[in-house]
Amino acid sequence: MLLILLTFGDSRFHIETIGSSIGNLDSILGARLWPVLDVVYPLATIVVFLLYGWSKQERLRIDARTVFLFLSFLAVLTLIIIDDITEGVGLTIHLPQVYWSLVSWVYPIYSAFAFFLFGKANEKKLGEA
Repeated sequence: MLLILLTFGDSRFHIETIGSSIGNLDSILGARLWPVLDVVYPLATIVVFLLYGWSKQERLRIDARTVFLFLSFLAVLTLIIIDDITEGVGLTIHLPQVYWSLVSWVYPIYSAFAFFLFGKANEKKLGEA
């Protein structure tokens, strides 16, 4: 659900073949709530990501693989919310539509893979206490 909310939260996702925009789920929940939602969605996504890894054993495994997966997940998350981050610090950026089209595919696909790989990397191995 969080993948959908982050990917389609703004009206920047545009399908070239049908010529229409998809998105702006923020407006469904009320225009005044979008600043809160732009903070809650990414933070909830990070928490769910970490909790999934933690649920695989009593503690998170910290090794090169898990650190890489988490940092790469944060990097891709940053790509999809870069406009919200810059707006939050008082800057305005205008990225081309091709950027949003690409990121709107890369973010959900990579995040899903990283999520499950992170969980797998945190699973107890046979013989572990």
